Amino acid sequence: MMGTFVGLVVVPLVVAGLARWGAARRRRALAMGRAVHFRCRLDGRRGRLLVDPRLDGPVFLGRAGGAVALPRGGTTLGATVATVDRPTAEKVSLRYRTPQGRVVRLRLATHDARTLGVWLGEEPRPGPVTGRRRPLLPTAPSWAVFALAAALFVGLAAADVAVFGEHTAAEVVRVDRDDEYCTVAWDGGVERAGVDCDAEAVRAGDRLPVVALPWPFLGDAVDTWITPRIVAVLGGVPGLLGLGGALVLNPLLCARRVRLVRRAGPVALPQAVVEGEADEEEWPALGDDLRYASLAAAARHADRHRPGPRVTPPRRGPGRTSVSPWGWVLGTVLGTKAWCLLLFSCGTVLNDPSHPGRWRLLLLGTTGIVALARIGWVVTDRSPLCGPVLRAARTDAGKDAWRPMRYVRLCPEPGEMVLVLFRPEGGDVTAPQYLQPLSRSRGTGRRTVGGPPPVGEALVRDTGTGALICEIDGVRYLPSRRATEAAADPARTRDELRDLAESHLRPVGPRD
Repeated sequence: MMGTFVGLVVVPLVVAGLARWGAARRRRALAMGRAVHFRCRLDGRRGRLLVDPRLDGPVFLGRAGGAVALPRGGTTLGATVATVDRPTAEKVSLRYRTPQGRVVRLRLATHDARTLGVWLGEEPRPGPVTGRRRPLLPTAPSWAVFALAAALFVGLAAADVAVFGEHTAAEVVRVDRDDEYCTVAWDGGVERAGVDCDAEAVRAGDRLPVVALPWPFLGDAVDTWITPRIVAVLGGVPGLLGLGGALVLNPLLCARRVRLVRRAGPVALPQAVVEGEADEEEWPALGDDLRYASLAAAARHADRHRPGPRVTPPRRGPGRTSVSPWGWVLGTVLGTKAWCLLLFSCGTVLNDPSHPGRWRLLLLGTTGIVALARIGWVVTDRSPLCGPVLRAARTDAGKDAWRPMRYVRLCPEPGEMVLVLFRPEGGDVTAPQYLQPLSRSRGTGRRTVGGPPPVGEALVRDTGTGALICEIDGVRYLPSRRATEAAADPARTRDELRDLAESHLRPVGPRD
């Protein structure tokens, strides 16, 4: 119960609070004129938006090094929520029209999108010329601030113990030579505690200087030789890392990005496309039209221009399936990331079974129970799929069991594929009927993923469990989970289709 509460309530609140805090820091730094480099995507390209006083204006720097100038003074057209990259971290797709009339799409965190939406829409105001002055340091990264906060916390705790703790000479009652551990007593034997000690040099009856801890750890004590060194390491290492990251590493990285921009020379965005002069391969204006023609154009364009591994025919497994049937069963039934939490909790508990610790057992035990519950739920939910799917994939049923359908293959992430299935009749305005995710498979080429062509026809068979098997070019593709029926929840299907389609946006400038 406690683990469920922590996982479903506490952790999301902490993550949301940290995200808002980081966005507020970047907003204040932007108002102060400090350099802020936002992680974002510009029309599908990953990179950073550099808002730096050393540059003439905001510039987007792609991972491949291409730079695109993004002038201010335009109009923010709107923003839509898109959680394609990480379902647990909300992202916003911000549409911005430049003063030249070019519409671009920036995808970044929610609060950063609000900050940039207002800042880009403002007219740049030239500051007063008061002579050359050294620019302020760039905003420190979050990990450096966390490291400094951890060092400060350790320092305050050590100062509290040093100032308010009771320094006394305790009598050694028992010496554990195996664990380098001593039991000491003070205040006439009324108070007892265990401390670290040099077991080879200390004997029972010796006097050992210790510090009796203040509230809220009354009754405990620490030694004055080993523990201070451990505290110095625990506080000094994060402090040095935080200072080095904030004062040295981050300014060097920001300066390097500025040099890359100056070396490449920012390229201005192209003018708005005049009606009737659009390229045949240009990304279609979807609007609210999520039908066959628009999705097919998106899939064809992404297959030619989207960075990442290419899609080739899969290496056929036994029975003309895209993957090995038994490998598919193991991956489907046991395919959950909860195994990582279970192995971590078990390994940490078994690492030192002689001193398990109450809090460690409580925390890791709760984590292990939650992980086991998740694994059990996945196994129980997906086990009924295995038998019907394998029988349908291995047996050659009659023609009535398979029905022809058109499909569009969309790839939200490299290696992940979703088939959007349509009726064979209806033309380009046909609405989708099913969304069927496919299991991962290896491609025939080097560093490729296995999958069907972006657009084509498939033979579809319903297994009776909510999962569909699609046979394309003689290969039967096994599902990764149950299919989504478009008519069952139109609003949810439209949101899912829009997320899939927006992941195929046309990149601007040089391709990564």
